[in-house]
Amino acid sequence: MIRALRQLVMTWGALVLPLFVSAHNGEFLLAKLTLRTDGACVLRVTVDTEANFNIQDRAQFAKAAEGLFLLSAGKETTPLAKLAGEPTFTSETKLDPAAPLGHTAEELAKSYKLEVVEWTWTPESPKFVLRLPEMSPHTVVLWLDDETKPAAKPRWVMMIAEDESPLITAVPPLPAALKLRMLILCGGTMICLATLFTGIGLYIRKRRQRLRSQA
Repeated sequence: MIRALRQLVMTWGALVLPLFVSAHNGEFLLAKLTLRTDGACVLRVTVDTEANFNIQDRAQFAKAAEGLFLLSAGKETTPLAKLAGEPTFTSETKLDPAAPLGHTAEELAKSYKLEVVEWTWTPESPKFVLRLPEMSPHTVVLWLDDETKPAAKPRWVMMIAEDESPLITAVPPLPAALKLRMLILCGGTMICLATLFTGIGLYIRKRRQRLRSQA
């Protein structure tokens, strides 16, 4: 059944997906991938430990997170945990109201036992796909939050073992030389402005002193 549904939502923006996940459906892992304007990527995965069959606490989630996703760029495939480093773990009680899952007001008002893992990294290649490993027991709903297109509707994909996302394109990071030039330019501009305002302040003070002495 899951694989049949997944075939319906293999491309970003599939309209049929909300029909199947309009309820809370805590057995899914919800993975939100944010593409930042500075080229960084943030992957935030949420699990409902009371509803998920495979993960019931933080310890199980931490173990599952080690091999949860693979990242493929070109011919290279590497565990995301290896590329992104140590994640952060937090606990929450409320569903994400921004998630395009059709949550009702009643569902959003309820409290849940949610565990969240989050990775932040800057990919070496801005074009990549995320994959679920072979034999992964998880069903993941991955959705894209592209900060360069704030008005765009979220794009979706449902993934099970061995599935991969459509191609993801992050913002290319600025070259180191360009970053250095921008830093020097900004620093020089700030120094010039500070010197200008200091000079104006001294001029005004001297002028006031002169006017007082003449009076």
